[in-house]
Amino acid sequence: MKKTLLLSALLALGSIGATGTAAAETFSANGVKELSIKASGDLVNARRIAREQAELAAVASVLRLKLSANPNDPKVKNALAELRTQLADNLRTSFNAEGDILTARSTLQVDSSVFLDMTRSLELGSKMAVSSAKVLFLIDEYYGVGTKLDPSQPLVTEIDYSHDKSSMSDRSSSVSSSRSAASSSASAAKGSFAAASSDKSAFAASSAASSAGRDRASFSGSDKASFSGSDRGAAAMQDGYGGSAAAARNVQASGSRDTQVAGARDTQFAAAQKSSAAGSSSSQAAVSASHSSASAAKSSSAASYAEKNNDVQRQNDVVNLKVKQVFAGIDNAKPADLEASLINQKLQQVVGEFDLAVTDERDFRVENGRRLTVSDITRMQKFDSYLKKASSGSYKAKYLVYGQAVMQSEGSSPSGEVLCSGQLALSSADVDTGDSFAKGTIGKRASGSSDQNCRANLADALARSLAETIGTKARRDLQQASAQGSPYVVSVYSAQRIPGKLRRDFEARIKEMTGVVEFGEGDNASAELYSWKVTAKGNFGTQVNDLVDEYIEADNSAFRGGRYERRGNRLLFCLDGKCPEQI
Repeated sequence: MKKTLLLSALLALGSIGATGTAAAETFSANGVKELSIKASGDLVNARRIAREQAELAAVASVLRLKLSANPNDPKVKNALAELRTQLADNLRTSFNAEGDILTARSTLQVDSSVFLDMTRSLELGSKMAVSSAKVLFLIDEYYGVGTKLDPSQPLVTEIDYSHDKSSMSDRSSSVSSSRSAASSSASAAKGSFAAASSDKSAFAASSAASSAGRDRASFSGSDKASFSGSDRGAAAMQDGYGGSAAAARNVQASGSRDTQVAGARDTQFAAAQKSSAAGSSSSQAAVSASHSSASAAKSSSAASYAEKNNDVQRQNDVVNLKVKQVFAGIDNAKPADLEASLINQKLQQVVGEFDLAVTDERDFRVENGRRLTVSDITRMQKFDSYLKKASSGSYKAKYLVYGQAVMQSEGSSPSGEVLCSGQLALSSADVDTGDSFAKGTIGKRASGSSDQNCRANLADALARSLAETIGTKARRDLQQASAQGSPYVVSVYSAQRIPGKLRRDFEARIKEMTGVVEFGEGDNASAELYSWKVTAKGNFGTQVNDLVDEYIEADNSAFRGGRYERRGNRLLFCLDGKCPEQI
């Protein structure tokens, strides 16, 4: 499965090129030589020989490490002396003598583009391999006008301010009390005396206080009552003189009451206090005497008292502040269509200088009549399918390079020339493996007689820097693959079951192929799919294709319906015909 490369991560990457010329990679290597001073004749001659050998070793080390060149190759041996002479200013050598042994240590540091130009001129490496590695460029261009306005400073500031400092106070109290008393007395003439008394009292009180930043309360009440009564009376009288009288009374009364109360309160700041008190007392006394008289008395009393106080206060202190700011708009770059894209046109002209072959994108990213931008492809998560498409059909690309270039006019210089600058954010991938290839940001400045001329010069500078970056990386990777081999995954698939004899025979034939460096079994083997991981040099893919043809075209072959497919660095032998999309 190829990796999905997201363009949104590009802006966080380090810069490939600073403003002006591109900052290419620096190649570094060391070389060491030890020899006998006596065997060399004298110290002066020993230093000369040791220095020469250490510097040649440093140059050979760069060729081996960075270009995978074979130091024993006659062409490489013949080029070492010339490279050492050309790189004299980049070599530093130190000496150390211990007894008869002199040690020379040389360090080489050279700009990668300079070094690769030298190797090309000396025809080191496989130029054919580099030029056959096609590159498909997908570069979107945006062009705008620069401004001297500071994007961090607002052009307009609007402030909306209000302050509420209102207050409310509510104090109320209620008092209620009740009292009752009763007494009675009696007397009699008896000769006995007795007395008794009883006294009871009770008192209760409560107090509560509370405060809150916000108080919400609601209440409701309902009172219903009804009554009825009747009174009947009759009277008759006779006076004995023949007179009489009679009367009657019948009175009825009824009534009802229905009361409902509801209320609500919302207080932002409140304080409340409540207190109540109640008391009661009762006493009884009795006295009796017996002689010639007797008396008795009884009295009782009761009292109650209640008080309720409310103290509610609210104080508002609310500040509302709204600030609206309008900043300078500096992102005014507009996209250019394919015909007006100067960088793509320049790339077609300059890639040959860096040993690259370019494949024209044409309608590569046109869908439903619309040309998708790099941002569209990223947002729609289609890079996996575009990597696969780049390696097939008429494109046959080895690398897919994509990115966005933003160019801006910056006014005029004191001499009257038009100034402009641009930044190219790029990423790339090997279409065979899906691995990231090169990524970063290139920055350039240019000048010209007009806006269009300045933009053309800027596009040329960005295109050359991009071609150099990709060309240098491609050359090194391809030369390394030529020397050390490239990774492959070889698979056999069947919808039913892979015959055991075929699997064993196929594996043995792969191991015997020319150029195989490493061989190992793949992951997730099953009865339907078996894979091998192979590192191989040369035309390994062609050899696997020829092997599959042998199985298909053999007399009485059981695999006549088989098919060979290459998907990037994956080589497939499908026994039943066309290989499934997902393997």
